[in-house]
Amino acid sequence: MKMISNREGRKIPLPIIGGNNKNVKAWYILMKNWLKMEKVTDDEEKFQFILAGTVEEATQIVSDKFVEANRILNLEECRDILLERYHLNEDERFRELKTLLIMPNESVREFSDRYLDYYCQLSTDNKAKLSVYDYENSIRSRTDIYEKVAYEEAKTIEAACKIAEKVERIKLGSRSVQKGRKFNNNNNQNNYPFISRYRSNQNF
Repeated sequence: MKMISNREGRKIPLPIIGGNNKNVKAWYILMKNWLKMEKVTDDEEKFQFILAGTVEEATQIVSDKFVEANRILNLEECRDILLERYHLNEDERFRELKTLLIMPNESVREFSDRYLDYYCQLSTDNKAKLSVYDYENSIRSRTDIYEKVAYEEAKTIEAACKIAEKVERIKLGSRSVQKGRKFNNNNNQNNYPFISRYRSNQNF
């Protein structure tokens, strides 16, 4: 199979794994969403973009497995072989959590799952070295969610995750309502010009 990797003409940057980035679970989530949002459905094309999303040793790892299997690999298989090679020990997992940041295309729920997955694998001693503030700092780029979590003063990291996820759900629900109002207002403008003008002035 001829491998052709084309990153041009895509709206969302292709997630990259390898080099300094060894966070396989985050890459897997982002790549899965990327393939879905870019509507890549063909298995061979998927594998081409998965391979394009690897650099340095990650490219070698996936390529070697591809040659060994003598067939294209799906995303889950690539994730598993990378996890096996990038297995983190206790100290590395702790350092990863201390510097972990939510990624631009990652939902708060996905990030919380990833954060807690690492957290639950830590020893009791290392868990005690982490606080709610570490989690809050990891989502600081989502200013409104970060501020709400900080305001609520959660006592545990698990509770902070739940608050952040709830705020995100509310935000997503509000956007849906606003879109519905905008659609209804457009219809009203077509049928009831005076009412629609009033709604526009009142910021409906």
